[in-house]
Amino acid sequence: MQMYIVLGLLVFMIIMFFINKVPYGVTTMTCCAVLALTGIFDIPTAFSGLANRTTILVACMFTIAYAFGKTSLINKIRAGMEKIKEKSGIGFIIFLFLVTIVLAQLMGRTAIVSIIALFLVSLDDNDEICGSRMIFAAFSVLAAWSLKLPIGLGATSSATANAYYEGIINNPALMLLPTDFIKVSFIPCVALTVYALLAWKLIPKHSISTDGVKEVKATAAIDPREEMIINVVFVAVILGFIFGAKIGNLMYIIPVIGVLALIYTKALTAKEAVNSLTTDMVWMIAGVLVMSDAIGKSGVGDLIGNSLLKILGDHPSGLLVLVVFAVASIVMTTFMSNTGTAAVLTPIAASLSLVAGMDPRGIVLVINIASVMAVAFPSGSAECALAFAIGQHQPGKLLKYTFPYLLIAVVTLAISASVFFPVYPA
Repeated sequence: MQMYIVLGLLVFMIIMFFINKVPYGVTTMTCCAVLALTGIFDIPTAFSGLANRTTILVACMFTIAYAFGKTSLINKIRAGMEKIKEKSGIGFIIFLFLVTIVLAQLMGRTAIVSIIALFLVSLDDNDEICGSRMIFAAFSVLAAWSLKLPIGLGATSSATANAYYEGIINNPALMLLPTDFIKVSFIPCVALTVYALLAWKLIPKHSISTDGVKEVKATAAIDPREEMIINVVFVAVILGFIFGAKIGNLMYIIPVIGVLALIYTKALTAKEAVNSLTTDMVWMIAGVLVMSDAIGKSGVGDLIGNSLLKILGDHPSGLLVLVVFAVASIVMTTFMSNTGTAAVLTPIAASLSLVAGMDPRGIVLVINIASVMAVAFPSGSAECALAFAIGQHQPGKLLKYTFPYLLIAVVTLAISASVFFPVYPA
């Protein structure tokens, strides 16, 4: 009976993620409440995700990233763009892509698309290098590079991915490290950036619209003292992640200390900190951690893994497994959020790995990386919808650019993952 209840909750979670009628965090907390009500977990265990070290780390990093977004970095980048935006040619595009890659490590994708739109809104619609082309080209580079380096919000990527499956595979050696994302994604990122650099003319050119872009605005100047404190805290936290292997669990406490330092020094108000610490993403991770435990302990994981193994065959090719999950991630993200896709597919991949003797890390990385690369339809993500809306693009006319992009993404990602994390350990 416990297995059926957990399986039912998993189906409920998937459906709710798809229809997206309530925030994801509400869905996962509902699952936690049902686990407690049915006696599958006691109350402390059912809501243990809220006190999990991963949840604490991610919540605090959201707060620190929010504070860093208040600094003058954005204004400095904007000033640099202003100096060269009159120039045409490959130099301008390369600079735009470099700015996008830097921002992609520090802040949310929707905000970055809005900022890029501000940079490019003054480009002549009749030029070859025009706003509609450059916004979508930069967005496609953003989709490749987003949060890959273990700095800023990117430092939470591995911890978040681990949260989705650590309850199923209780083996620390099979958990992801902060550098694993960039290790596997570097080749696909470079390949997709080169593609964007060569194929941007395939993007239709026409007038653009920024009517619905609320975040396209100059960043208000903050007190130099506050900015210095924020920068010091940010650097200190990043150093903590860099030396994470040496300091162990203290790595999870450093962001907490950073947030407290920002509040005590008044570089961040308590209200701002609380708002950042209690985002829907934080609630979702807390709930998914508990659901992952329930899937592993109830037998649902074995059931799913054995079912998938029957579909793929007794001993499917490692490359085939990676390609299948890469394609599934991109397709699913077209209909639901990338975080929802990763939260659904990662436990399934972990269950398959457990029963088939596979190393789950490569598959989990493919899922979490590919789920951000769904660029072919506006429904791929909020930032994707924004890029389509600002550039006034139609999915059908963009396919000549987006289809090769997705093909390159799937092939290079599967190959890269198979090199660094073979599905079948030697």
